[in-house]
Amino acid sequence: MSGHDGIIHYSTNAQNYHTASVSDARATRPYICPHCGATTNAAVIANTNPNYSTDNVAWSRCMGCDLGIVENNGTVSPSPLVGEKVDGLPAEVGAAYLEARKTAGWGAYTSCELMCRKILMHIAVDKGAEEGKSFVQYLDHLLTTGYITPPMRPWLDLIRTHGNLSTHRLEAASQERAYNTLAFTTQLLRLVYEMDHRAQSFMTPGP
Repeated sequence: MSGHDGIIHYSTNAQNYHTASVSDARATRPYICPHCGATTNAAVIANTNPNYSTDNVAWSRCMGCDLGIVENNGTVSPSPLVGEKVDGLPAEVGAAYLEARKTAGWGAYTSCELMCRKILMHIAVDKGAEEGKSFVQYLDHLLTTGYITPPMRPWLDLIRTHGNLSTHRLEAASQERAYNTLAFTTQLLRLVYEMDHRAQSFMTPGP
């Protein structure tokens, strides 16, 4: 079965060592892969035997990207990516967005909101603002150049406000607030970058 191929199994002569067929119902587990983001039935390479251990540990492999997943008593490592993939992002913007998604998955919600705030700066510089300006100047640049339209202004204010709270207040961001901040950041990136990226693939070359 795909996912179980190309694996070296280190067997033991211990009495409590057991093997099972890949056709066994326990040979796969459903996951959202923390590496590629695919919803998949990962191939279980090994798991603890409940007859000999009170801990439930499973070592699995994504059938999409072939990378490993470990589940310890219901906790998956690495943590799954939170948020949606956005196509057409410049390298630095994409790296910042990936970091925001990762920190949300790790439960570092304050860090997630800080990254979403920083993404606004990345967008402004990518769209022509001079690096080293103040945060307010970056926002003004996005507004005056039209990359942020009037209907999108509340999204910008939400990302800015939540980012400022995480920057200047001691209180930690909640999961709900961070997830909402990330969701609005996703939609902002989608309208600024992804839709143009998609449109380019459908444009007919000139004569």
